Amino acid sequence: MASNYSSTLLGHLYVPGFLLAALLCLWHAPASAAPSQAPAPSTVYGKAPQLQPGAITVTPYGTMNADSTLDDYDNEPIQSISDPIEPWNRFWFHFNDIFFLYVAKPAYTAWEAVTPHQLRSGLKNFFSNLLFPVRFVNNILQFRFFEAGVEFGRFVINTTSSAGFADVAKGHKTIVPVDPTGEDFGQTLGRWGLGHGFYIVWPIIGPSSARDTVGRAGDLFADPLFYLQPTELSLGIGGGLRFNALGDVLPLYEDLNTVAVDPYIAMREAYVNFRKAQVLH
Repeated sequence: MASNYSSTLLGHLYVPGFLLAALLCLWHAPASAAPSQAPAPSTVYGKAPQLQPGAITVTPYGTMNADSTLDDYDNEPIQSISDPIEPWNRFWFHFNDIFFLYVAKPAYTAWEAVTPHQLRSGLKNFFSNLLFPVRFVNNILQFRFFEAGVEFGRFVINTTSSAGFADVAKGHKTIVPVDPTGEDFGQTLGRWGLGHGFYIVWPIIGPSSARDTVGRAGDLFADPLFYLQPTELSLGIGGGLRFNALGDVLPLYEDLNTVAVDPYIAMREAYVNFRKAQVLH
């Protein structure tokens, strides 16, 4: 028990240290990595073709969406991002590709076969409701007080009516429109003027940037599962809920691999454009 407690405590102490170091590195980054430049070419495939902007959108939490709001940037230069560790990124991109197509997809297909749609939908709503503190805190940090109020109202309605397993508040009219994907600390840092930093692909998690990696670590402090003990239980519940949400990810991921000549470049550019749209939202 003492050993587990010490490990957990050390783990919690490492996160603030990592955040501080990363923020110091990012503080001098420009607000936009290269807003008027051509997309960063691949250092591995220098003349690799680019995906048309706005074709696929990707979130750092593993949810990809076809987002019509990206059409607003069709006439703007494609925003690029520094990619100094492309060989590393490509290795993990291909690792993730094999993992999603040959491990996660068969497992999720089996999950779909043994569970009713109502259960999967309920678990997805419960997970979204559980992450309310992340959205609420980041709305406050971005001075979006009306949006924070909307998130709070939705949380109260969904929790008291169905313990979060049904999105009862979904059809209610709100005083301000709220991004359905929610606010996170990476967006907050972008709002505060921090640029993307450099592009990085994480195992299993997928595409990210230096700024969004710091943001993801920061969001841990507002995630209720972060404080659940023992750690194994927290990781198990969080992993299970994220696995249940794969139904939104896999079809779009397969589409991206089908239409893109170089899926790595396509994913990178789609990710940057999607995060830009979220920060400007």
